[in-house]
Amino acid sequence: MFTIPFETALQYEGATGAKAKNLSILANHQLPVPDGFVVTAEALSRTLAANRISLDDAQGLSEKLTTAVIPDEVKEEIKARFEHLRKSFAAVAVRSSSAAEDLEDASFAGQYETFLNVTAFEDLLNKLRHCWASMFSEQVLSYLKKMNISLSDLAMGVVVQGLVYSDVSGVIFTANPISKNPHEVVINASYGLGEAIVSGMATPDQFVIDKKSGNLKKEPGLKEVKILAGPSGTRTVETTETERQQFCLTDAQVRSLADIARRVEEIYQLPVDLEFGIEQGKIYLLQARPITTAISDFQWSILLNEEDKKDQFWFYDETHFDGPKSPLFTSFMVPAFVHGFHAGFSKFKFPVGKSRIKSHLSHIYMSIEPFRGNIKERLAQHQEIVRPLLPNVKQYLADRVNQVLMPIYRQLDQDSHRELELDEAREKVADLFRFYQKAWEVHFEVVAPPSAVNRMLENLYQQLTGKKDPIFLQELLVGVMNKSLETDRELWKLAEQAKQDPEVLAALQEETADRVTERLARSDAGQRFLRELQRMLETYGYRKDNTHEFLGKTWIEDLSLPLSRIQTYLQNGYHFADEHARIVKSRTQKYEAFLDSLPESELKSRFMEVYQWALDAATIRDDHHFYIDAMLSAKSRLFLLNVGNTLTRHGVINEKEDIFFLYYDELLKLMEKPQDSSGLIAERKAEFARNQNRIIPTHFGKPSPELLSNPQIAQVHGLRNVEEKDEDRELKGFAASPGTFTGKVRVIRSEAEFGRLKKGEILVCKTTTPTWTILFTVAAAVVTDAGGILSHSGIIAREYNLPAVVGTRNATSKLKDGDTVTVDGSSGTVTIHD
Repeated sequence: MFTIPFETALQYEGATGAKAKNLSILANHQLPVPDGFVVTAEALSRTLAANRISLDDAQGLSEKLTTAVIPDEVKEEIKARFEHLRKSFAAVAVRSSSAAEDLEDASFAGQYETFLNVTAFEDLLNKLRHCWASMFSEQVLSYLKKMNISLSDLAMGVVVQGLVYSDVSGVIFTANPISKNPHEVVINASYGLGEAIVSGMATPDQFVIDKKSGNLKKEPGLKEVKILAGPSGTRTVETTETERQQFCLTDAQVRSLADIARRVEEIYQLPVDLEFGIEQGKIYLLQARPITTAISDFQWSILLNEEDKKDQFWFYDETHFDGPKSPLFTSFMVPAFVHGFHAGFSKFKFPVGKSRIKSHLSHIYMSIEPFRGNIKERLAQHQEIVRPLLPNVKQYLADRVNQVLMPIYRQLDQDSHRELELDEAREKVADLFRFYQKAWEVHFEVVAPPSAVNRMLENLYQQLTGKKDPIFLQELLVGVMNKSLETDRELWKLAEQAKQDPEVLAALQEETADRVTERLARSDAGQRFLRELQRMLETYGYRKDNTHEFLGKTWIEDLSLPLSRIQTYLQNGYHFADEHARIVKSRTQKYEAFLDSLPESELKSRFMEVYQWALDAATIRDDHHFYIDAMLSAKSRLFLLNVGNTLTRHGVINEKEDIFFLYYDELLKLMEKPQDSSGLIAERKAEFARNQNRIIPTHFGKPSPELLSNPQIAQVHGLRNVEEKDEDRELKGFAASPGTFTGKVRVIRSEAEFGRLKKGEILVCKTTTPTWTILFTVAAAVVTDAGGILSHSGIIAREYNLPAVVGTRNATSKLKDGDTVTVDGSSGTVTIHD
């Protein structure tokens, strides 16, 4: 079988190649493809054998094939097909069709030969030889080596297709190849045959059609020349002045081409690019291939693009999402945050506008709009809805956790430890994606009532005293036992327990954290200690160093992480129970002193009542993080790693952690149709590493005055005017915890550097999460790049009575280890000394 018609070429892809397969797909869907046939790989093999040419001598193949004798039986079959085709077409086009060409993961555009206007059979045979020879050119062999593709994978066909004498031709992209926007169809077109555009001889007209709105944008090209086909071959002529000044396509033709292109995209379920020709008003499709660099609609929706930046201020949200995020985590987090923010806050009529997050260079950026309506009316509605919850906000969180989250967490635990088949895994991943959105809806539900309580408390304080003092009020809310403090307490208890056993204590004091487990396992006492640690982790171990990310091990997976905290308690001598009792006593004394300064009144009684509500609600700040932010990503990670095992068994990825470098929509497709994605994963890992080391923009655009003046946004995110400049010897931030301290700086950039911070040094970092809390037992003061008074860094600094300045934007880049500075947590300044 040396030739195959287009209609059946799809069934023999290994013998005909990708270009032929794509033409066959179009033909079988009754799309306007000029008729033709494919000279199969068997014809090449028979020719190689007849000429005693070996594939082992690839370097010499190209030259030998240009003069190879084609066996008679091959020629006869080709001739019969050619003569039949010539009855309908005056000439044919001859194009290579490699099995590796035009595939999704390797574009060979421009690597192989194409010949137009072939009219004679002997000329066809000559062009066939040159198409075969092009497969083994030095350029192609170099390309194959770069792409790690073997010659044995390159069964090659040659397409022989009726030539369209195009009046106009061009290329269609169903996703914008420049902006990557999958919602735009881009058409480049010029006069004559398409080679004028492909070769760069003619600058085409460009047409951009919005798939949703149908809006059409046109940009004229110079259309300098056109290539015309005739009986004696092709010729290049200059276009006329009239042709240059007008568009080569009518609007109706543009829309017809766009409609055809969208139909092809639906067939492939992927963005595609098409080559087309128009002869006497009739449209023909000449080639089709998946776009190798396109992104999907889903990916476009979660990635920050130029359209997003036009009218919005976006800032890098390192307060909550510090560092680069993997594709899969971004896939889950962005839709969940946006849904949860609006659904959760809308439930309580929370007075906040639209908020979005998107990814840029693997980092999360946020856009916030202040509430645009009547703020007083909205606040009144909000307070009316939340008022019944305010006396017991803590119970509301407990109810939502137990009713909504825990049943799914228990199911995730089960699904993390049993073998999953592809269909079941796909269904459960989709379930998790939906649950992620519900969990973040609960997240914003449970943080709305505490915000209302705090606002009420601030208003009552201002009425009682005639002034605002948010830091003082926050000092009155420290020392309330929450899940983060419970975790620290349990670790401290284990440190105290270790002091009672010489063997355990020696192991913790003499070994590095990553070697402690091995040593403890060698003794009965050590094994008992490890069992106690495991028991503790059953409740408190579902957390990670990087909370908002699937990459990175949980405490459950890596005992060195909690063990390092225990070692820190042993080293610094911090007594959790005494220090916590001291903080509670100090809080009580400040509160009682404040009350004593006030005359008895109904307003004072009201303040006391709301204060008790706020004290109860103070646990929400860390408890919601414990149950939602931390536990959700940790349990999801463990489940997804098990799905990664399933993909590994089916040859999709090389190791289970590779799953995190796929986007959600890609993951679903790969579980439906498994294929080797190791090349894609390698590219994503390299990109992630590059983004990890980039200096990324802090923002895009300028914040509005409304945004900068919004106290809630300032308290949480620490936003400042992006044009505000620091003085040479002073950094400005937000006052987060009162007091001053002068000492040496220690810049800590990751959990791996925790051991570098020495007792009495000033902790300087981008931001902190609950897993960083152990450092507050070592540091003498805290300075961060990100955050506001209600950020984790600010809250924990007050808990540990440490001066803190947050939201400086650039402390980690401007300060270096050993610098002497004064941290003034009351004024929000950091003074740099010589």
